[in-house]
Amino acid sequence: MRKILAAALAGWLAAMAGPAGARAANEPVELVGGTMLPEGHVYWQACVKFKELLEQYYTGGPLTVELHHSSVLGTEKDAIEFMIQGTAVDFYVISPAWFATWNKVMPIIDAPFLFKSSAHWEKCIETGVLKPLEDDAIKSGVRFLGHGGGGVRSLISNKPAHSVADFPKIRMRVQGSPLHQRAFAATGLVATPMDYMEVYNAIKTGVLDALENEPAGLEGMKFYEVAPYYVLTNHQITTRILAFSEPRFQGLPKDLREAILRAGKEAAAHHRKIEVADSARVIRDLTEKHGLKVIEFDNAEMRRLAAPVIEEFAKEINAYEIYKAIEAVD
Repeated sequence: MRKILAAALAGWLAAMAGPAGARAANEPVELVGGTMLPEGHVYWQACVKFKELLEQYYTGGPLTVELHHSSVLGTEKDAIEFMIQGTAVDFYVISPAWFATWNKVMPIIDAPFLFKSSAHWEKCIETGVLKPLEDDAIKSGVRFLGHGGGGVRSLISNKPAHSVADFPKIRMRVQGSPLHQRAFAATGLVATPMDYMEVYNAIKTGVLDALENEPAGLEGMKFYEVAPYYVLTNHQITTRILAFSEPRFQGLPKDLREAILRAGKEAAAHHRKIEVADSARVIRDLTEKHGLKVIEFDNAEMRRLAAPVIEEFAKEINAYEIYKAIEAVD
């Protein structure tokens, strides 16, 4: 019922907005957004930072920024659909993998082993290598305000793993992207797509054995309670997008649009900073306080098995030029 009411309200607001720049000066504006993850998670912190900065930078009239967490506004896929339609959700922290329904090129950002290191990933963002993807997203109806994330993803499992020889016995949740399914299946893991919010119970009940995630997710969703092994496969640098509805964006006053762009870029940079800095603390705390067992892992063979799949996939989805541009960044 809350989602329906939110959708109806946001739809009415969108209709009232009209074409770009149509709002009168000093007319009240309400923006609705958030994340499907819990309050306190780094994605939530990024949303809070965006709200604070936006309220600071926009002085053109009354502004209300309403934040929601824990899937109150739906899943990331729901949020993308709402943003494209210009209803219910104005902004949301999303995974590029969930954008595949509307843009087949976008999941390349989430490719395992695409980025060589956190520093390499950061340089790709700051030098504009990913801009063609941002331009494509706008055409699909969603504007990327900034790239957050930065956590290094590894395997969270209820079974230990010391090499790829252990993978065939592990049923692992993957994001809803053909790339993830194929890449992880190539390494020997039993790759199983599933909604993120269902994973905890799936592992608890024996439907799944594992997932891959960064330390923030490991802590925020308490996966360590059902999967006590953290296998350091270090297979991916997380990219999460602070995204905004393009139809809604174009219906807002120019000074508010400028404030949104500025606040979004800075909030995403803040997201990267806090997620990277917090990862080591999370692992240390979970090891000491909750008995998390960290397993060192040489991922060379895993990378070798997955690499041809990623390159082939990049060609199939017309992302090969982006793939090569990322590879070329030192």
